[in-house]
Amino acid sequence: MSLTSRRFDSRRGVATSALIAVSALLLTGCVGGQRPDPTEVVSEYLTAIAEGDATTATALDSAAVEAEHANSTTADVGDFETLRTDAVLLGADGRIEDVEVQPRAAKIGDDEDLRRVTFSYVLDGEPHESSLQVRWDDEASEWTLEQSLTLALSIAAVQSKVVLEPAPFRIAGIDEIVAPDATDAPLLYLVYPGEYTIEAAFPSELLRPGAEGTQTIVADIPGDALVQFDVSELPSR
Repeated sequence: MSLTSRRFDSRRGVATSALIAVSALLLTGCVGGQRPDPTEVVSEYLTAIAEGDATTATALDSAAVEAEHANSTTADVGDFETLRTDAVLLGADGRIEDVEVQPRAAKIGDDEDLRRVTFSYVLDGEPHESSLQVRWDDEASEWTLEQSLTLALSIAAVQSKVVLEPAPFRIAGIDEIVAPDATDAPLLYLVYPGEYTIEAAFPSELLRPGAEGTQTIVADIPGDALVQFDVSELPSR
């Protein structure tokens, strides 16, 4: 083999090795071994909620929501989808705004794949601060949410402390009555933080004197939210 041929084969070997290395980097998405900023997924998530884009928000938090409720009864008695749609979120009287995500994510223990991202927002004129945990997904080469910004909303017709049932209601973004039949109605709904107006969808004469048939509630973390319609008789009877 001539000197020229040996040099050509050597250069071809180097080029092939470089191509393989670049391909590996493109597949992992980590050029130079650097992972994307873990705050980016939280920023995208919060922006989606603020803009009424529940489609994006639910795509980002679906695994987190499932994990959060895996060992509880809420998955059996709750409805996680009906009130987490674009139409309902866009129809809310108020959504989170002035979202700010802190630029540095805190490491959690010694686990390099876990980070905690702190953020703040304003809802109904009140400032709030919280955080979400994210985990690095090697297979997808991206940070994913391990926690969601959701809370449970219960809507009930209450005759007494021990006599109550899920109430049929109307909400902006859904044309039909939600939960028209108390026997198979969910006990709670998962929602994103926001200000929602709930209208009782049963005869007003069932309401106790002075009770409001339309209520506006600010659903926000921490804790869950409750809309209670005080009635003299349950709508299902």
